[in-house]
Amino acid sequence: MFKQTLQPLFFLSAIVLSGCGGRTPDPAGASGGGGSVTLWTGKTELFLEYPALVAGKENRFAVHLSRMDNFKPITRCSLELIFHSAPGEELVVHSPSPSSPGIYRPTVKIERPGTHRLTMVLRGEIKDTLEVESIPVYSSADSIPAEVEDASGEQFISFLKEQQWKIDFRTEPVRKRRISGSVNAPGEIVPKLTAQAIVAAPFSGVLFAEQNSQMPLIGSKVQKGAVLAVLSPSAQTPDGGENFAFRYADAESESKLAAAEFERAKRLHEEDIIPLKEFQEAEAKYKRALANFRALQKYVQPEAGKNPAEVTLQDDYGFVLKAPLSGSVAEVHVVPGKQVNAGDPLFRIVDVSTVWLRINVPVTEVGKLKNPTRASFRISGFDQPFRIDDRNSRLVSFGNVVSEETRSVPLIFEIENGDRKLKVGMFADVQIATGSVEGLAVSESALIEEEGRYSVFVHLEGESFAKRGVDIGARDNGWVEIKHGLLAGERVVTRGAYDIRLASLSTQLPAHGHEH
Repeated sequence: MFKQTLQPLFFLSAIVLSGCGGRTPDPAGASGGGGSVTLWTGKTELFLEYPALVAGKENRFAVHLSRMDNFKPITRCSLELIFHSAPGEELVVHSPSPSSPGIYRPTVKIERPGTHRLTMVLRGEIKDTLEVESIPVYSSADSIPAEVEDASGEQFISFLKEQQWKIDFRTEPVRKRRISGSVNAPGEIVPKLTAQAIVAAPFSGVLFAEQNSQMPLIGSKVQKGAVLAVLSPSAQTPDGGENFAFRYADAESESKLAAAEFERAKRLHEEDIIPLKEFQEAEAKYKRALANFRALQKYVQPEAGKNPAEVTLQDDYGFVLKAPLSGSVAEVHVVPGKQVNAGDPLFRIVDVSTVWLRINVPVTEVGKLKNPTRASFRISGFDQPFRIDDRNSRLVSFGNVVSEETRSVPLIFEIENGDRKLKVGMFADVQIATGSVEGLAVSESALIEEEGRYSVFVHLEGESFAKRGVDIGARDNGWVEIKHGLLAGERVVTRGAYDIRLASLSTQLPAHGHEH
């Protein structure tokens, strides 16, 4: 077996070709016969460039290696290149480390012309083996074929490996997936119907500043029963009615007197001193007085922590308004010192631990939805979509009446919102699942939308990309169906597309990227 081991000649090449940004093109790469190879394994991305190889002459390779977990350069690996020619013949070239991050530049001299298979073995931070099936070696410079022009018609965009390594960059293959069909509709986050309350003034009065220095602000969290404000009755109501404090005191006194009379009548009736009718009249009077007093007590209580039964007409009445539920203060319509009238809204409290997503389904799409239980939605400012399924939500209602204004039917999901990410009033772009289809799909992050049209950047080879228009279909959990424009196995850019778009404005190449 013929076996030759060569050490790479790094020193001169490292000085002349210190980096892609200022790299001098290799004249050997400008003629026909040279080539490049891009391939991916589960661990490694290889981008190999080499000039036209002539038997018996030294040629320098440019081997770019990236990690597939983060698409950053490999920096702590040795590289072994094994060229297989005739059976039993191998040429082994060792590169103990990259000459610059991610780039190995071994110099190789192959004695036998023909087609060689190349095995590349990585050892270190990554352990991997890569196979390149065909590396041509020519017998002389005269036998090198002329360069063949690319016939695809696509404009290639150059985006160098060093540029890719500096940004948040990632590509993914186009694969077949089962995608749920969907209906697109606008939505809005709204409070659950039973999870909000408006606290209104039960009577005309004034919120004196000295009694309301701790009044909650918008966004304040309150517990059920917490004090919101102290309202002191006006001397006279706007309609000339009785002062609320007097009404409260009268109702309290009437309830006490009626209670005493009821107890007396009950005792006398048990002793057969008064007839049943008189006892029943006393009972009815007591119940009416108690109901009237409790109606005034429902949302207010005399301040200073006193029991209502202990408050007298000599006390300075100020009535405490309490929160009817736990939540956040969404609206405040008063300031200390303001005069308010009975019925004026003072506070709005919302519990957002559970919210509703109210969706306006276009009437033209209603027929596609039978029993909607799954959906996803995007909200401006969030990178990832939100999911709706049986684990975190439930269908509240699907309307039967079309809105005349929007020509849509309301659909409401109830969503758990324990992390409070969803804020009441947020607008959402919703995709409601209708069924499933199988087809080619890419991550939604690969899509570029321009004036209603969609495109992606296809990774043609190591440093060459092409912008390609696509027709999209259903969306599902961050994936989108591709109906036209891509083939299975092609790789598309899912992170870094914006940087490539900027590069495309100045570097569209009619052929492959540069040579190292």
